[in-house]
Formats: sequence, structure tokens, C-alpha cells
Amino acid sequence: MRLFLSILVIVFVWLMAGCSPSAFPPKQETLVNTTTRLPDQPAGTVATSTPTRRPTLTVQPTEIPANPVMTPDILGTLASIQPPKTLSASLSPNGEWQAEITTYDCSPIGDLGEYAYEQLKLIRLADKDEKIVDNQEIACGGLGAFGFEGLFWSPNSRFFYYTDAREGVPDGCGYWVKPVLRLDTTSLSVEPLGGGLPSPDGAKLATWQGRELVIWDVDQGEIGRAAASAPATVNGPFAWSPDSQALVYLQLTADCPVSGVTYAIRLDLPEMASTLLLESDSPSFAGVQWEASDELRLFDENGKEWRYHFPTKAIEPGP
Repeated sequence: MRLFLSILVIVFVWLMAGCSPSAFPPKQETLVNTTTRLPDQPAGTVATSTPTRRPTLTVQPTEIPANPVMTPDILGTLASIQPPKTLSASLSPNGEWQAEITTYDCSPIGDLGEYAYEQLKLIRLADKDEKIVDNQEIACGGLGAFGFEGLFWSPNSRFFYYTDAREGVPDGCGYWVKPVLRLDTTSLSVEPLGGGLPSPDGAKLATWQGRELVIWDVDQGEIGRAAASAPATVNGPFAWSPDSQALVYLQLTADCPVSGVTYAIRLDLPEMASTLLLESDSPSFAGVQWEASDELRLFDENGKEWRYHFPTKAIEPGP
């Protein structure tokens, strides 16, 4: 009997030990895979997925401004305090059109400082129909080039040529020539042609467009274009021949300041044939003029004048 009771006690103790909570495997926390974009990664780029404990995940709400800042109506503000002024009025050769440039003078615009506003209008004189074809906001006292200026009408009265850089120059240094824009009266479209100069006879226009020199007939449109000849250079100034049938342009190794090798290249029309005239690094050239048919005037990095003679292909100091 005593033996039986001892066995019962042993079995009871064994059962109680097996049912203890410590005998079960420990409870595992739930892990979730999350994809996190690192702060310095662009949108659309994701970091490697790593297990992250759920209790540590937090979401920060994005604050939305209660009163978003609105861009003021510069033209409306200026027009409410002053009438516009007419800067220029250009009549087309056939008397059908007038291109008019008007301006609102500098005035304070809220906390933004002082602004001016200019418009280019095209007026059909027969019925006084008026269209605004271009406009420009100008930060007064700022740097850079600004302001509309009429350049010329095409003889057939289809195109009006103008610039949006009447005053000032861009920030920085290096060669720059005023950009030319062309208004088409048949479509009222405006096309930027690049920075350039008209030919002496007024029939053509040459402009830089990237690494190409583009030649335009002012009545009809593009005549042709020539890729800049010298590699690893920047565009430099150019000059038309007196008869408007050719031009010479410079390409510079460096133009800010002018240094290194300068190339002078002649472009003959209408074939658009290019000829290298000279290659020089002592001196380097920063300017060119073509006033006499048989020679060029060149100006080096120090402003000293030189002469290049076409018949002999020789270069010598100028007078």
C-alpha cells in the first residue's frame, strides 16, 4: 500500500512539471518584411528588404500648410496702379501690321520687390485687331539681360524680328550675342533663332544654335547650317563679309578668360563650304571684324589688333 502511494506521488509531480508554462516553447514575436526608401535615394529607388519588428514601425504625417503662398498677379498689380507706356512701334513694309512694345514701369509687388512687365503686341491696322504675342516679367535691380526690342521686318512683311535682351548681359563671362526671335504674322507663332547678326545687305541672318552656325533668308527661312569645325572648343564671335556672301567665325579653346588655341574658319555661301584660315595660340583671339574684302581685323585676349590677309594667308600686328 505504501509503495502504491509513493508511485502516485511521483506521477503527480511529473505531470505538474510537464504542464508548467516554462515547459512550452517561448512565444515568437511576429516579424514583417518592410521596404524602406533611404533619405538620400530618389523616388522609385528602394533599399534592401530587412526584417523589422512591428512595434518599432512609426509613420510621421506630412504637414500641409494651412495657408499656401500664392504667386501674385504681377501684370494685374502693375496695371492697377499705372497705364502702360509705348516703347516702340514698328510698321511693316506693306503697311498692314504694326509691332508695338509696351511696358509697365518698375513698381513694388508685395514682398517680392520691384517688378516691371513688357508686352509685344501685333496690331492689324485695317481693323485694329490686337494680339499679345510675347511678354516678359522683369525683376528690377536684378542681373542679366532683359527687355524687348524690335530689330527689323522682313521685306515681304511676313516676319518681325526682335530680341528679348535689349539691356544688360547674362551673368558670367565669355562670348555672347543678343538672341533673335522671329514672329510669324501668318500663324502668330514665335520662334527663337539663337544669338546672331544680320548680313550687311539685310537679306540674311546668321545665328549660333548650339554647335551649329545657321544661315537664314529673312523672307523665306533657313538656308543651311554648318557644324562647328574644331572639336573641344567653344563658339566665338563671327563677322559677315562686306558682300554678304561669306562669314568668318572663331572657335576658342577657352573663353573665360580667352586662352589656348583659336581657330578662324571661313564659311562660304551658298555652298556652306568651310575653310580653316588660321590656328593660333600665341596670340589667342577674342574678336573679329571683316570690313575690307581682302583682310580681317582680329583682336587678341589683350585687345591688341592684328590683320589677316586673304591673298597671302599671313597675319601681322595691326596699325
